[in-house]
Amino acid sequence: MMSSQITFSPPQALLSALTLTFTLVLGGCGACPEAPCARAAQPSDMRHVEVPTPKRPVLEVRGGEHLEGLHPELKRRVRALYERAEKEGILLRLISGYRPYRPKRNPKPGGSLSSWHAFGAAVDVNIHGRKGMKGALEHLSEDLPKWKRVGAIAQELGLTWGYQWGKKEIFHFEWHPGLPEAIRAPTFKRLKRATGGELRGRYQEAWSLFK
Repeated sequence: MMSSQITFSPPQALLSALTLTFTLVLGGCGACPEAPCARAAQPSDMRHVEVPTPKRPVLEVRGGEHLEGLHPELKRRVRALYERAEKEGILLRLISGYRPYRPKRNPKPGGSLSSWHAFGAAVDVNIHGRKGMKGALEHLSEDLPKWKRVGAIAQELGLTWGYQWGKKEIFHFEWHPGLPEAIRAPTFKRLKRATGGELRGRYQEAWSLFK
């Protein structure tokens, strides 16, 4: 007759297991007190997150003109974000989308050399009724619960939320699977090769790098 044995985990292993459990339940790593940790909540494969087909025509999206020039998959996910937020009573407005590449003046050593907006891979949104960044920041304490819900929905849709980098990026959402968040020199060189050096006229060819 076989005897059953009970194996106790070492204290450190038990602590790690509990930490992982709390991380999954709370949707963050615990190191970001002001917002859920986007790195922890971000799906491992942004390209293949299942997203329902949006029902609202582009022209009925507030600021829908800013969807022009974006990667079609990002466009679909942003429309889905817009509709899901609206169902929960949060009205959004798109305020920026594709912006042609412009070299940064005096970039910091090792810093980002461009924005993902220049590759049709980023979009900015605002709470409807707030004018620009100034208006959003002035009402941030009032609107923060709405923003956090929008950010949570965005992450469920496979988008990266800029709030993890600071409150001035609370508007910002990205989608560029397989590539880093910051466009530093190595990534910039890859993007430049993919577009044949034509970062404005052929920026859409960089989409071939998305995995």
